[in-house]
Amino acid sequence: MDIKVGRNWGLFAAGIALVIIGFVLLMVPGLTLVSIAVIAGCMFLAAGIVDAYAYFKYREAEGLSGWALAYAVCDIILGVLFIVHPIASAVVIPWVMGIFVVAYGIFEIVAAVRFRDALPGWGWVLFAGIVSLFCGIAFFLWPGTFALFLGFFLMARGVQMAVYGVSLPQATIVAHTH
Repeated sequence: MDIKVGRNWGLFAAGIALVIIGFVLLMVPGLTLVSIAVIAGCMFLAAGIVDAYAYFKYREAEGLSGWALAYAVCDIILGVLFIVHPIASAVVIPWVMGIFVVAYGIFEIVAAVRFRDALPGWGWVLFAGIVSLFCGIAFFLWPGTFALFLGFFLMARGVQMAVYGVSLPQATIVAHTH
């Protein structure tokens, strides 16, 4: 039995998708909040599913904590809420997102600092956490500029996911028959 190491291209692709959506929000901030709610909901749902899958598949090999699963569940819940209730989400989206994004930013900053020796690309994770923290605070202070700050947050989250996708090994066990 051999262990084959490869990259997690699904996580990388989800990260690139978040970067693209974030860039679109920065270029076209006039999108309605309802559209943003649906788009963000789809992306959070996808990110949560990918993160949950990665947690269950790699938790032992990578030593992932329950916090990684908790974050995936938060992404899934937030994504479903945004998709199912886009009009209600549009009204409260800056504040709800502010809470999640501040919590996420703190989580990423702590994780980057705590696991910097074991985490390839930890500087990108730290950077994404700092950007997330500032964006979350901005959602509360300037809700009218939500689309811009959401664009920055999605891009930071996407970069972080893409870095994980190419820097964290994906272990696969291959059985040899002799």
